[in-house]
Amino acid sequence: MKIVITGAGGGHFYPLLAVIERVRKEAFIQKIIQPEVFFLSDKSYDEKALFGLQIKFVQIPAGKLRVYASLETVTDIVKTFYGVVVAIIKLYAIYPDVVFAKGGYASFPTLFAARFLSIPVVVHESDTVPGRTTKWAGRFASRIALSYAEAAPFYPHEHTALTGQPIRELLLPPENFERVYGAKERPVVLIIGGSQGSKTLNEAILRILPELLNKYDIVHQTGEANLEEMKQVTASILRDHTYKDHYFIDGFIDVGIFYSKVDLVITRAGSMMFEMAVWQIPMLVVPIPESVSRDQRSNAYAMAGRGVASVLEENNLSPTIMMTEIGRIMDDKENYAKMSQAGLQFETSRTAASTIARELIRIGLSH
Repeated sequence: MKIVITGAGGGHFYPLLAVIERVRKEAFIQKIIQPEVFFLSDKSYDEKALFGLQIKFVQIPAGKLRVYASLETVTDIVKTFYGVVVAIIKLYAIYPDVVFAKGGYASFPTLFAARFLSIPVVVHESDTVPGRTTKWAGRFASRIALSYAEAAPFYPHEHTALTGQPIRELLLPPENFERVYGAKERPVVLIIGGSQGSKTLNEAILRILPELLNKYDIVHQTGEANLEEMKQVTASILRDHTYKDHYFIDGFIDVGIFYSKVDLVITRAGSMMFEMAVWQIPMLVVPIPESVSRDQRSNAYAMAGRGVASVLEENNLSPTIMMTEIGRIMDDKENYAKMSQAGLQFETSRTAASTIARELIRIGLSH
């Protein structure tokens, strides 16, 4: 059996790996030969992780069709058409039994090729408002898995299931995990703007960092591109600060190490919110504006509606409002406990990867 996975960006890439982890386990349980797995995308994202799961990378050119005006759009359209031709050739050479897609611009050529070659497709949608690629693929996909119930009206009811978000095993809390707040003298705040960081969040934190450090320990993922500049600026700001050694900064951190230790996360509205919710960590979410991202604002308010997050729009990122909102969550123990316990409703994400993996194997074997 052969399986192709496809998607673009860390928010799509790591859930794909979560599913393949479970595919490997499920194949062992069902006593079938381990499938060959190929990752088709514009870049490999994490070669070490692909190697660890025995996934072969096949490069497919792809252009990003932006929701905002850009001169690059024209060249990206040409790149996408070229990518479709390459994808048809390479997918025909592999001829997998099933294609699993997480969306994003880099998955379009592979999905187009799969439809052209009549290869079964399974898609997973992580957002409340489907991306253009997964929405289009939902028209011919054999199965559509969703993280949010809000996305269901965009897809055929008979092929759609609410599975939750696939999460890698190393990022899941232990069974029967229960968060206890107030055990540490100084609570810990994690600031993370996605795998590449967020310049907007970084700048907002700089304005309140000395005041924030007076009360909390800080773990800050800046993004690799922003790290050196942030190190220089924060070193200057915190030169004489009493708690300067309580500020940990890095370009990219292993969040699995910190989820059990942090008490609040300040983040964007990406799919990592499901990991935080499963760990029962209250969130202060700053979504990317709708003019840039179609889904982040609705994702953020969906999480707020479920009680695990508070939303702060970019145009409200003043130092006073940020400190007030952080204090509102952290200083009210009853409110904190409610937000933390609201994470229990996301338990389906513990089994999402296994549910999808079993369906991929079923379709693959039947094909």
